Amino acid sequence: MNKSNIFQKKHELWLSFLFGAFSVQDDKVFDILYDFAMIEFRHLSWLGDKHVEEGVEFNFDKNEIDFQATDTHTLYKKLKANIELTQSHYPSGVDVMYDRFRSDEIYFIQKLDELAVRYEKEEITAYSKSRVMTDYDLNKEQTDALTYFLFEESYKEYELILVYLYANFFTDSKLLSGIFIDLIYESQFHLKSFARMLREMGLLHVPRTLMEQIYKFDDLETFLIDGIKEEEAAKEECLKLAKAVDNEALGNFFNFINFQENYHIELMQKALVHIRGKDFE
Repeated sequence: MNKSNIFQKKHELWLSFLFGAFSVQDDKVFDILYDFAMIEFRHLSWLGDKHVEEGVEFNFDKNEIDFQATDTHTLYKKLKANIELTQSHYPSGVDVMYDRFRSDEIYFIQKLDELAVRYEKEEITAYSKSRVMTDYDLNKEQTDALTYFLFEESYKEYELILVYLYANFFTDSKLLSGIFIDLIYESQFHLKSFARMLREMGLLHVPRTLMEQIYKFDDLETFLIDGIKEEEAAKEECLKLAKAVDNEALGNFFNFINFQENYHIELMQKALVHIRGKDFE
């Protein structure tokens, strides 16, 4: 398998652990799987850096990912199979980065086996399409508004993670790199929050594949200007949803997300000023 295809396999493996984590209810199991997903994301970042250094073309294409399961024990088996499939494409010979990938994933497999022994099999209802939030009494109109928001915003956060990751591969600016990494962290938190709500409603899904022109852009200035507009639109959607659901706890959460978007805009404005060659005040 060529190196660009290995990147795709690592992308798919990250997503299988990420959405596998989102699918479970037990917080202890979630924490372990989510930690492994974050390590797989770091693998993906290191691999992208190496591909750029070596002049290897790659993208964020992905195939159908086999991780959905009706119970946690089946999920563990699928995650192990995904690891083994990905590892089968690693190049042979001594390579410090791939050796790190292998050693991490050997531990992941050991831990997945341990989870199957230590914890009872738990039913996974993340794909039931119940559209019910247990702790909130929402009517159909409120549920529809929440569903639409979560679908749209979970895709947006996944998109932003990949866009900023790709942009970070190609910047030599310490300031821009720091901003991109901050924005990735923020989008990871938002995606986690939205995806776990989708899990509770039985609507969990892996976001659709990004088109290359979304992240392989030629003009960083235009990208940032458009990104600021997108963040401002996201703020409006948060405010609109908080009003539509008319629920204090949910409203407080979406107002919290809205205020976080303010700082995202500030970071993007800082990046915009930097690339225009001005000092940021």
